[in-house]
Parts: sequence; C-alpha cells; structure tokens
Amino acid sequence: MLLRAAQASFAQSGFKATSIREIAQAAGVHHALVIHRFGSKEELWRAVMDRLQTYLEPFLHDLRRYNEASQPAIEERLKAAFRILAAAVCGEPDCGLLLSRIATERGAAFDFLVEKLLRPFHDAFFPLLKDAMDAGIVARQDPEMLYFMVFNMVVTSVSHRHILSFFEERPRDLKKLQEDIVQLMELNIIHPKTREV
Repeated sequence: MLLRAAQASFAQSGFKATSIREIAQAAGVHHALVIHRFGSKEELWRAVMDRLQTYLEPFLHDLRRYNEASQPAIEERLKAAFRILAAAVCGEPDCGLLLSRIATERGAAFDFLVEKLLRPFHDAFFPLLKDAMDAGIVARQDPEMLYFMVFNMVVTSVSHRHILSFFEERPRDLKKLQEDIVQLMELNIIHPKTREV
C-alpha cells in the first residue's frame, strides 16, 4: 500500500515536488514510518521502481521467449508482443502518468526509471519489430521511432483513458480498451499486404 501511494504521489506531483509527508499522508501512515522503512525519498523511489520491475518481469520473459523462437511465424509473434504490451500497461494503468511526469524532470530519478523499466522493455520488444520489418510484415521505417510511437500510443491511451470517455457515449472498461488497442496495433502496424481488412 505504501509503494502504491508513493507511485501515485510521484505520478501526480513528480519526484522533485513529492515529499515523504505527502506520501505518508496518502498511505495513511505517519511520515516517521516511511523514513524508518526507506530512509529517504530516493530509496522509496528505488523501491517503487523495483516493484514495477518485478511486475514487468513475466511480460519481459514472454517477450524474450518470442524473440528466441522461430515459431510461430514472425507475424504471430509480433501480434503476441502487441498483446503482451497492452496487458502489461493495462495491468498498471496509471504507470503512464508516472512516466509522463518523471520524463519532464530529467535527472537521477528519470535515469533510474529508464534503466529499470524502459530499457528492459525496449530491449525485449524492439527485436520483434525489427524482425517483422526484415520479413516485410511491417513497412520499412525507422524502427526506433516506430517502437517509440507504439509504446507511447499504448501507455498514453491507457493512462489518459479518462479523456476518451468525454467523446464516447459509453466509456470502455479497461478490458475492452486493451482489446481495442491490440486490434488497432494489428490493423495499423502490420503491413497492409499481409492483413485482411
């Protein structure tokens, strides 16, 4: 509960502006307990990143498994990677707000986030996009930019889903949003010659 309160506080106010007292209040505990348990805001940040890294590990394992496999075909492995990405983000739907907020601050907290979360996910997902391009499944383009766009499309769509609700008659639940995101990735990223519309 304390780590989730810290994550929410960091997402709302950023690392620099968030205080131990604010996190303790959000968690419903005395700030001395937070200091006793973690010692500093930096160590609490590391614990939040460690929790998220642990959460992501099964998704990373699955992505790496698809990278190392030659079967199923690359198109099916890429579709599986889309499902994995959407499931990972939907499982921690407010993590995108944290990424957005911390990315504006640049510095040690952001660097730690990149090393613990962003780089491992990139390194597990990116080879599948590259292989799909090499196989002609995805149109040849800047693969890093494509990865960046795919990742941000999913993260932003999920973490800012409340905005979509202003334009829909009935808001989508998170499960439906996840399914729709996967379908959109498949329809718009997999090369038109290889897909049925």
